[in-house]
Formats: sequence, structure tokens, C-alpha cells
Amino acid sequence: MTTIAIIGAGPGLGLATARRFGREWFSVALISRSQNKLDRLVDELAADATTAAGYPADVQNRTTLAAALDKDSSELGPIEVLQYSPVPARNSCDPSSTPPPRTSPPRPNSPSSAPSPPSNRYSTE
Repeated sequence: MTTIAIIGAGPGLGLATARRFGREWFSVALISRSQNKLDRLVDELAADATTAAGYPADVQNRTTLAAALDKDSSELGPIEVLQYSPVPARNSCDPSSTPPPRTSPPRPNSPSSAPSPPSNRYSTE
């Protein structure tokens, strides 16, 4: 059976994608940090007659993510489609965690890059 793995599965985009691919007879591997959330999503998909399984893993931990993908492949078959849509980590949107602005000196205006003065070709003077 053809399998889609949804990394960062949740009740919004992940579930909608799972339902859509399930209607096309894909098996669905759901990967998320919370086993409770995965169990709820798998139950919802089972009600739609979609073959699905949940695998807990944190996308920031390569070891657990690789293990989840390996387990998924061995249980549901080879992954042919992958959706990667985890929610960003809380500090990834924190302005204090962004790099400082560039401090390179401004580029001098050269004649070729200076703006042209407006033309007065329609002037009646």
C-alpha cells in the first residue's frame, strides 16, 4: 500500500491532508510529539476507513524522528509522500532570538544606480 508520512500531524492541516490521501487509499503515518493527540487523530481517520498509525517523535531530535520513520516504513510500507509541517518552536518567533541586523556600510550611489530626475516632456513651457 502507498504511504504518506505527515510530520507535525495535528487537527488542522495534518488531519485534512490525511483525510484527503486516505480517500485515495494511502496508508497514513502521523508523526507528532504527543501520543494522546496521535491516538485521537488515528481514531478520527479510522472512522473514515483510513488505515493510519501514530508515531511519537520530536522533529528537533533526529534520532526519535528517524526511528519513527523507520517504524512507519516497516509497519505501513515505504513512504512515497512526505508532508513536513511541524509547528515552529516557541523561541523561533521570538524577536530576541533573531540575528542582529547587518552592519555593513551603505553602498554609495553610482551614476548608474542613481534615480533619474522626472522628465518634463509634457511641459508647455
